[in-house]
Amino acid sequence: MWPRMIEPVEHAASIQSDALMTSGEAPNVTAVANPVIRTDSLDLGFGSTMILEDINLEFPRGSITALIGPSGSGKTTFLRSLNRMNDKVRGYKRAGEVKLDGTSIWDSQVDLLQLRRRVGMLFQRPNPFPMSIRENVLVGVKAHKLARKSDFDQITETLLKEVGLWKAVSDRLNDSPFRLSGGQQQLLCLARALAVRPEVLLLDEPTSALDPFSIELVESLIARLAPAVTFVVVTHNLAQAKRLSHNTAFFFQGRLMEYGLTTQIFANPQQPDTQRYVSGAMG
Repeated sequence: MWPRMIEPVEHAASIQSDALMTSGEAPNVTAVANPVIRTDSLDLGFGSTMILEDINLEFPRGSITALIGPSGSGKTTFLRSLNRMNDKVRGYKRAGEVKLDGTSIWDSQVDLLQLRRRVGMLFQRPNPFPMSIRENVLVGVKAHKLARKSDFDQITETLLKEVGLWKAVSDRLNDSPFRLSGGQQQLLCLARALAVRPEVLLLDEPTSALDPFSIELVESLIARLAPAVTFVVVTHNLAQAKRLSHNTAFFFQGRLMEYGLTTQIFANPQQPDTQRYVSGAMG
């Protein structure tokens, strides 16, 4: 039977303290015990344009990390590289490594479909598939053969309840998802992403199209799942980063300027540009 979602669990202090930089360290070098994802001297660009240079960053397992910074600082390019979403973009180039559990995601033995099951992604704009609401939830489950057919109805109900959609769609599971509101479509995409049991979920401004009630629902769900799933969240909403994440990385002009506990980044940043950004002095 499909397992119930993780119950609320308090994070051990070590999850956050492992990510805290000490004074005097380089702003983009951290020491994390057993990170789920690690980037080593990562350079990213398109054609002759470099987007990011020399990114060294580690994500503690089970944590929520916010990526913040002005538009154009490279946050989304970085995020999309963590499960190779940029690989087929024209002119894309990279140097350095992204490692998942110590193995390069570009290793010849890595299966791309399995990589994207382990490291899922939710985009800024809802992207439901042109199939029924029910089939949207189950598409990954079927592709990866994660459950028996007899469990499909329970899986659908469980996931839709988790994201707060069940009451709204329980009597029209065979309808097109495009008849849902934009916010409901995003919640459906979240259910679809969770259905394949990812280890890491990459979120690119996932609540920008949602109403305040749905934003609260999604943030609560992320916080509750974080002990079992590692979240990396691009957000321009500094209040959201502050209340949701354990760790925050500040990107500026193609560089990782500072990384540490969210409380530290917002209350006592070490870099002047970080201070300007989190205080609202920088747009």
